[in-house]
Amino acid sequence: MGDKLDAMDDPPKTRMIGGHRYAFLGSFPRLYAEGLKAQLEAGRIPVHIETPFTDAGIIEIYMGTYMGDVSLWVPVDLLDQAHRVLEREAPPQEPPHQEEP
Repeated sequence: MGDKLDAMDDPPKTRMIGGHRYAFLGSFPRLYAEGLKAQLEAGRIPVHIETPFTDAGIIEIYMGTYMGDVSLWVPVDLLDQAHRVLEREAPPQEPPHQEEP
């Protein structure tokens, strides 16, 4: 558990996108990432999605045909808010199944 807490203390990976500093939120399968993007944008947080083809200049993102892992980026100043939105929208944990006597 200490490793997880230490990782949270590390500064986020950032980069400039469209003249603004964005922070790396994570890599997710495309369909799941699209759902996260929708949740974040509903919370008024801009999201930038990148596929492995983005750096090659291929604008696949507009076609949406790549279904592997994609990276989600949000503005640095909204990173904590993005984490809160995703935590709030996470499905509740089901209680452990108890067998009836």
